[in-house]
Amino acid sequence: MLRVLFLIFLSFCTYNSFPQNINKKLDQYLTDYYINKDIPSVATGINNDGKLIWFGARGFADIENNVPATEKSVYRIASVSKVITAVAIMQLVEQGKIKLDEDIRKYIPYYPAKRWKFTVRQLLSHTAGIRNYKSTGEFESKEFFESTKETINYLAKDSLEFEPGTKYLYTTLSYNLLAAIIENVSGIPFPQYLKNNIFLPAEMNSTYPDIQRNIIPFRVKGYDRNKYRQIQNAALADLSIKIPGGGLLSSVEDLLKFSDNLLKGKLITQNSFGLMITPTKLKDGKTVNYGLGFAIGTDNSGRNFISHSGIGTGFSSLLIIYPQERISSVQLINIRDRNLGDPAYDIAEIFFGSEIEKPKKSLADFLFKITSGYGIDSSLQVYQKIKSDTTTSFNTSKEELLLFGNDLLSVERYYAAIRFFRLFTTEYPDYAEAYIGLGDAYYKDGNRGLALKNFRQAAKLQPSNKYVKDMIKRLGG
Repeated sequence: MLRVLFLIFLSFCTYNSFPQNINKKLDQYLTDYYINKDIPSVATGINNDGKLIWFGARGFADIENNVPATEKSVYRIASVSKVITAVAIMQLVEQGKIKLDEDIRKYIPYYPAKRWKFTVRQLLSHTAGIRNYKSTGEFESKEFFESTKETINYLAKDSLEFEPGTKYLYTTLSYNLLAAIIENVSGIPFPQYLKNNIFLPAEMNSTYPDIQRNIIPFRVKGYDRNKYRQIQNAALADLSIKIPGGGLLSSVEDLLKFSDNLLKGKLITQNSFGLMITPTKLKDGKTVNYGLGFAIGTDNSGRNFISHSGIGTGFSSLLIIYPQERISSVQLINIRDRNLGDPAYDIAEIFFGSEIEKPKKSLADFLFKITSGYGIDSSLQVYQKIKSDTTTSFNTSKEELLLFGNDLLSVERYYAAIRFFRLFTTEYPDYAEAYIGLGDAYYKDGNRGLALKNFRQAAKLQPSNKYVKDMIKRLGG
């Protein structure tokens, strides 16, 4: 494969007191991650109090044309876009042009009245009741929306999902309303507002709206995997339906500059920043670990951090900030896939001196390749050897094994799936998903009796599982 023939090894240090042994650990971690996760490319970096102390990139920004990922590579950052939009709102709050607890229709009167009123704060915290994507392809929409107002008019017919303030429902589409508010109170288009008030002041020279038709320097191509677990070009998607909440492009360096300016109070005041990283309280008194554009968490050592992850068509991203330590870390990956982990979190942990487990290879993918080439008997023999090896570099969790079985089902290798799931249920007799997989395999292979038997066993372990109950009913049980 390409990664065997070519490995980009790019890292540098601009922080003289940065321990070289940590530098080497970060370099090695990223190399292991790139190889073991079998991805097109990954770009990462760490800032400490305004200084870029480490950067690393591995792999290809464009596989077909052998273009390496570098510090200039511009990735789709998906939902990390939300924190930038949220900061723009807070700037206008500071100027007195927006009130967080005001009815949003004061700022966008062309948006129709709903059963309940909702506020700017509730939009920022995903508690306004706005829906998420429909299952009919909105996530990878190919429709071009020429303006923010056109997007709002598209969403205007929707009813609210619940009374605002009573629940948390993560939704990218709600951030379009925030962009409309920014446009109406500032008097300039949303992309121009971001450029004038965030990108230029923070010297973010490689951050843009992800307009599919535009020529973007150093734009990275996105990928995913087909049902045979082969890397392929990601589907074409027009992100104009979600620019404010999931449609920006950026680089590692730009996102680290953004976080540094945020920490230093150069984009908004510390008071506004404090509001953004305060957990949201619902009407019943319960709290949600999401503030105004940021998720809120604590690491294994008790350090508080804020973050936002993103999963877009062909891309995965994460920005994580430790406010007290003034550390920021970023990951940008040009594939959307399962089990990618959080390398931005890991490299921050390495910087803090923690020992991090070496990134694991996918056992599911490895066994699938063996089954495709040599048959299920060979893959089961290899599995037994790997399972007994305490030094294995593979992920041998039951969740990973379940992926292998489901991969066999997805390509209609029903005999192989039955062989595997029978072994799986023996090794994990209390794991309902193993019996569900075996039930599915028998059902699709035409053996309704054994399918029913295994769904009944699954029902003993998960009595409330709706899929299991539906299958038992379908099979006459």
